Amino acid sequence: MAFTTKKSLLAKVRAGDEVSWREFYETYRPLIVLVGNDCLLRPDENEELVQQVMCELFTKDIIGKYDPDHIPDDVKFTYDPKRGRFRHFLKRIVRNQAIKIYKKRLEYENLEDAEAACGENKFDAVWNEEWRKHVLNMALVELRGRVQPETYSAFEMYALQNRKLREVCEFLDMSETSVYTAKSRCIATLKDIIANLEEK
Repeated sequence: MAFTTKKSLLAKVRAGDEVSWREFYETYRPLIVLVGNDCLLRPDENEELVQQVMCELFTKDIIGKYDPDHIPDDVKFTYDPKRGRFRHFLKRIVRNQAIKIYKKRLEYENLEDAEAACGENKFDAVWNEEWRKHVLNMALVELRGRVQPETYSAFEMYALQNRKLREVCEFLDMSETSVYTAKSRCIATLKDIIANLEEK
């Protein structure tokens, strides 16, 4: 997904700026699904989790009015920063909705069993890891848009894919120094992007 402004989607959300519902949905749906998978939700339950989280996030019943995969661009989401850090706010909603889904399963008879299935400590560890991956993926998308294609390719092959230096140089017709420089610049830029994406 391409970013259309200098500010990332996460930065825009945290700042309380309006963002496209579709862009928001496409960005955060994978995160919610991954967390659901880690909590051992079934595929149908994961879909329910996405729907319930998104409905909880929006004051309008967006899901009931539109096909989630084809939301018009003029439908907007605005987050109130007074609610606290967005990632903590989203985490609470995802966990609460996951517990509700567990409670609906016949094998769970009470809240304690549902809590044990996705306990707070376990959920926090899962959430933190998936959030870290989510932010890194967003940062890599932004990095790709900031640097020259050849620079990103060198960084991707050498730093991310762990290809041998000689292989990268031959494939991209670059010198070793150029590959090292590309890696160094991309890492420095990536750190800046992540620092801006992560909440203080």
